[in-house]
Parts: sequence; structure tokens; C-alpha cells
Amino acid sequence: MKVKLSSPRVKPVREYKIVKNSVFISLISTLLCFLNFGLFAQNSVLNGRVYQKDKQSVSFVSIAISGTSFGTVSDENGQFKIENIAPGNYTLTATAVGFQDYSQKIEIGVGEHTNLEILLQETTNDLEEVLVKGKSVSSEKRELPYAIASIDVKPLKNQNLDVNQILNATSGIRIRESGGLGSDFNFSLNGFSGRQVRFFIDGVPMDNFGSSLSLNNIPVNLISRIEVFKGVVPVYLGSDALGGAINVVTNDNASRFTDVAYSVGSFNTHRFSAINRFKGKNGFIFNANGFLNYSDNNYKVLVEIADLKTGKYGDPEWVRRFNDAYQSQMVELEAGFVNRKFADKLTLGVIASSNHKEVQNGANMNQVAGQIYTEDKVIIGSIKYKKDNLLADGLSFSLYSNYNIRRAFTVDTSSRIYDWRGNYKTRDLLSTSGELTWYKTLFRFNDNSLLNTANLTYEIGPKQSVSLNNTYSSYTRVGEDPITYGGTPFSEPNTLNKNITGLSYSLNLFDDRWKSVAFVKSFIMNSKTFEDESLGGEEQELVETNLQTNNIGYGVASTYFLTKQLQLKVSYEDTYRLPDAFEMFGNGLLLLPNVTLTPEKSKNYNFGLLGRLERKNHNLIAEANYLYRIPENLIRLAALGVTSQYQNLTSAKANIVEGGVKYSYKRKYNIEANATYQNIINNQKLTPSGGENYLFGDRLPNQPFLFGNASAGVLFDDILTEGNTLSVSWASLFVEAFYLKWPSQGNSKTKYDIPRQVSHSASVAYSLKSGTYNVSLSCNNIFDEILFDNFMLQKPGRAFTLKARYFFNKN
Repeated sequence: MKVKLSSPRVKPVREYKIVKNSVFISLISTLLCFLNFGLFAQNSVLNGRVYQKDKQSVSFVSIAISGTSFGTVSDENGQFKIENIAPGNYTLTATAVGFQDYSQKIEIGVGEHTNLEILLQETTNDLEEVLVKGKSVSSEKRELPYAIASIDVKPLKNQNLDVNQILNATSGIRIRESGGLGSDFNFSLNGFSGRQVRFFIDGVPMDNFGSSLSLNNIPVNLISRIEVFKGVVPVYLGSDALGGAINVVTNDNASRFTDVAYSVGSFNTHRFSAINRFKGKNGFIFNANGFLNYSDNNYKVLVEIADLKTGKYGDPEWVRRFNDAYQSQMVELEAGFVNRKFADKLTLGVIASSNHKEVQNGANMNQVAGQIYTEDKVIIGSIKYKKDNLLADGLSFSLYSNYNIRRAFTVDTSSRIYDWRGNYKTRDLLSTSGELTWYKTLFRFNDNSLLNTANLTYEIGPKQSVSLNNTYSSYTRVGEDPITYGGTPFSEPNTLNKNITGLSYSLNLFDDRWKSVAFVKSFIMNSKTFEDESLGGEEQELVETNLQTNNIGYGVASTYFLTKQLQLKVSYEDTYRLPDAFEMFGNGLLLLPNVTLTPEKSKNYNFGLLGRLERKNHNLIAEANYLYRIPENLIRLAALGVTSQYQNLTSAKANIVEGGVKYSYKRKYNIEANATYQNIINNQKLTPSGGENYLFGDRLPNQPFLFGNASAGVLFDDILTEGNTLSVSWASLFVEAFYLKWPSQGNSKTKYDIPRQVSHSASVAYSLKSGTYNVSLSCNNIFDEILFDNFMLQKPGRAFTLKARYFFNKN
């Protein structure tokens, strides 16, 4: 193999000298400033749990410390935590609907961690109205300056759902899947898709977690809530997200419980999940999570079948998919300590996950495969540390670090040509072609990555705070293919390093009616790649390309309560997103590399109104948002025959309107609806060669522009016996038809489109003994509609699922 090293063929858009250790110097300087305040008092923390006579946890209990502004609300496991309490003697009160008021004298010492257990007694009086002060976590998140939707997952735990299915019912979000369980999906948030939207688990970036630990794998039982940031993303997430972020918050309470669920459904689909939490009296915790997913995905599709001898297509027929099985599994173990003097939380963890996916077809359903499959295996070791009031009151520090080892490969070594009935013929013995690839392949790539994110926050007072975050990631890929006829992608290590630093300042005024945050971010990237320029020859000729960029972004977000019930939100940011390894390196097969990708830039304007109306047992929430975005160098996937490649689109413009309304009565009846319209157009007047761009003003192709969701549910208490509940829910989805190619090109009567989609689903769930035992039955695509998220890739028809869940609180 001949290796030719040359200077970079493409000069980076911007080059700056990077000051070594600048982040470290900034961090030390900030710490010194904090130390000058002379504040060294240790924090006092009050932890506790609220339960009733049968040891069942009580949620949404209002906890307050009389004579102070301190208070909180117990979570779904009855847990609560109040921090930064000054030493002294107080009276703690707890109030909740259906229970007698509770009060207790408490003494808070200097730097102490106090633990309480509160036993509530049910009231025997019939109350027409009880006013409980306190807010759920989701309500508190909505009051932040950011455009954020906080989804409470607790009511959904008994349903057979994953994260993707929950998010797909949220305004502004459209998730397009290419098939059944485990299939590839494209995530879109307000018109920004793919890597433009970043994903997190408990604030940790999921960039290099691999396909075996993605959103369509995570069962709902592992989750507490989901935070959807639309536009400006908080500094503490350490993200270079361009169009928003999704933060999946797991059930991370340091309590003791077991949650096990198993479901079985159509197409031989099985899903199992288990969660176990243990907490000792000395603060020692041990957490164990796991899941297993399997499906044959042998649903019926309507296709034209080509004759193996003549190649001619016949009339459409209904046939079953036969090479589309999927299996994924994950085990996570975590041990450490909470609420100790040296740390509020310190844990070591390990995650092992893997999947096996058979491949039935390519980018469309004309080519059929019968023996192709892919595998992905990941091991992640991690450390988490968190400490509030570190060295000084109001100074908090958190650290997360992981090392990721990933091994993935694709196998396409068959010489068979299949039809949709499962029949096949064998190619010539000397044929070098695979079923879908030009050359047979046993391609394997090895990824090693390191991620380190640290966050430092100082509360200057009750109304002001500053936050400093640094996220560093390093990524290396090496590939091999023992049977290839051409060059092997990534035969030399390809590397990508990123460093993102953010500094923010938050200010609350007028009794918290006006909340604002301003921020600045630094984006640094350098990559080293090798590209084969031998044009398919047997001897590789590699060219080395080095790319380095350094950009600065900034923004501001603000919210003002016009009244107690009406909230105005405004935000602006001028930000960047760095290309990731998948976009730059490709996958070595049908996704081609593009080592000259430049960072995306976007100016984002967000305007929103959020209104709440509460009248006795009635609760109404309505929200409307307008987003105007001007992206430059937009990274989008372009089709190049049977292959594809990520490329920069010089300029675009987006106008997006979304809104939703949610109504509930006595927490028993609820109805919700939302809709999104997004007009994203090509704003590039000239072609790269300087000529007139005939696509100027065209709406971007292959992007849904109008879609919405509607749902309704009802909850019946004390069915058959006290403590048992029955819930019934219905959900509907609508997506308007959209063109596959540029709208101005071709004949509107004959050009390809993705047709209008309308689908419905329903679920019935029954819970016994206050949620200890649960069983549910659900049906997706009730009317068995032919559905397509992507051109010619048919999704599953009607599917039934039966789910059983056991939840035992051991406190």
C-alpha cells in the first residue's frame, strides 16, 4: 500500500491560534474570584421521603420550611431534597390533597445532611377544594427562559412505548423511521434534523453511544421525564446543538425500588426492562438497569416483485419481510455514594450494549437482500461527581467522564439475488458484487472515544448566578475489511477532537417575574483524515487532510410573566455546530466521507407565549411559538445514486410556527392537540460556480412541512377495589404529503412524493394495589393504514402489544 501525505487540499474557513490550557486558566481564574468572596461555610441539606400507612410513596406533596422561602414538591417516588439551608431551628410542613396536614420541629446543623421520613395520614373529611402550593419539575422547567417542553413520563410507564414514540407526539418534532423495531430513524426538531439536534441522557452527550443505545431502544420504564429544548440550549449541557436538544432524564432517585416490565406483541416482538435501586444507611448506592428488545419485523408489505429471470416487475402483492429481525440488549451497573461530606454524588459505572440487525433492503424496496446483517457492540466506563457548596456557599461543581470502546461491522458476502417471496438465484462464481454493495464486504470499524464534561456554577445571590462549562471529546476510527477488492476505508486512523466552552450569566428580577440568561460559547475542532484517491485500484493512495476551526457563538434568552397565568419568552442566538465523525468519515459503505465539511452557523430567533388557566378542577395549558432561522453552511444528506454524502448547503431560511393546547379535569380526564408548520427554503442565490441558482426560494425537499398530533385519555379510580385504577387513551398522528425532490423540478403530477399519513393508536391499562401490579393492552395503526415515513419504505401495519409491569418500593 502506497501512502502519499500532502498538505491540506482545502483551507479551513477560519484558522486561529489556539491558546494552550486556556480552559484550565479560565477555570482557575473563576475559582480564585469565588474564593475572594471569603465564603467557606459548608452546606446543609435536608433529604426525605413521604409515604402513607401501606408504605406506598406519596407524590406531589408540598414540603415547606416555615418562616423561610425554602420548599419543594416530592417526586414520583415520594423523595424530596432542600439545599442551602442556614443552621437553626425550624418547623417543617407537608400538605397534599387527601391527607392531613403534617408538621414537625427540625434542627439544622452546620454542614449537616438531615434525612427525614414523613408518614401522612389520609383525611376522613370530604373537601370541595384544597389549595396546594408547589410545582412539579415539569412546571418549573416551563418557567425557565428557554423554549422548553418538559414531558412527564410517569403517566406513560404502563404503556408499551420508547423515547421516540413519546417524542413523536410533541409539537415541532417529527421522527421518520425506515421500518419496524430497531430500524434507522431521522429526527427532526423545527426543521433541523440529524446531528443538528443533540441528544443527552442525564445531561451526558450520546454522540458516540452507538446504534445499540439509541432513542428507539430505551424503554419508557427507565425514564423520569424528557426535556426538549427548542433553539437556545443551556450552557450546562455543553452542546454545539444548532436546532435544539433532547435530554432524557432517567429515574435517578437514590431510593430503593424495583421496576420490571415485559411486553409481547405482533411480529414476534418481545421487550423486557428491569430497574433496581439500592441505598444503604451510609449513603452507599447500587443501581442496576437493563433491557432486551427482539422482533422478527416480519410485517406484510405491498410491493412489485421482479422476475428473477427477466427482471420485469409484476403487479403489487402483499408479502412478508423475511430478513429484518432485530435484537438489542443493554446492562448498566453503577455504584457509589450520595449525600456524603466529600460529595453529594460520586459513582463509578459501566454500560455494555449490543445489537444485531438484519438488512432487508436498501434506500428503496426495489433491491431485496436475504443475508445481509450488521452488528454493533459498545462498552462504556464512566465516573460521575457532583458537589454543591464546594469550598463556598453557592459554588457547585459537577464532572462526568467516560471512555467508549465500540466495535461495529457490516456483512454483505452473499452472491444471491433475492425476490420478495424469498426465492433467489446465484450470481456467477467469479462475481465480486454483494447483495446491495458494489463489492462484497466484511467491513469492520473500531471506534475509541473519550468524553469529559465539567460544570461550575456559582450563585451570587438568590437572583444571580454564573455558570462555566467545558466539554472535550476525542474520537478515533480504524477500519478493516479482509475480503475487499478495493481500498479499505479508515485503514489509517481518522481522528476528530472537539472542545466546547460556555459561560453564562443568569438574572431574575421583579420577584422572579423576569428571568434572563446571556451566554457565550467557544467551538474548537481539529481533525486528521485519510482519503483514498486510487479510484478503486488495488493499491491504495492515501491523502492526509488536516482541518482546524475555531468559532465563537453567543446568545440571550429571556422570559417575562405578563400575568401569573401568561408568560412571554424571547431568545436569540448566533451559534455554530461542528460536524461529527459520522458526517465526516461516513460508514465505509454507502455513506461516503466528506473530510472538508465546515461548521454550520445559524442565527435563531424564538418568540413564544405560554398560558395557564386553573379553575377548581379544570387545568388548561396553551402554548404558541414562532421561530425564524437563518442557517449558513447547512449540513444535509445528499443522494448520489445508490450512495449518499453529507454536504454543506450555503444558505437557507426557515419560518416555523407551532402551537399546542392541553386540558385536564380532576387529573382524570385529559385532551391534547398540537400542530407544526415549517417552511424551510433554499436561500442560496448563486451556484458554487457563480451562476444563477434555479433552486433559489425552493422549499427543501424530503422534509415534512405540516404535521400534528391529538390525544385523549380518561382515568377511573378504585375499579373493583380501592387502590386499583383503569386508564384508557387514544392518540392520532397527521403528516401532510411532501416531495422527495426539489418542488420546482419535474412534473407535479408524476414526481415522487411521500403521501399524506394519518394513523391512530389506543391503549388500555389496569393498575392494582396503588401501581404495584400493572397490565396494559395497546394497538398501533388501528385501521391498518399503509404508512411511509420515507419514500417507498413501508412501515408496519396494525400491531397489538400486551405489557405487564411490576413496581415495588422497598423503602
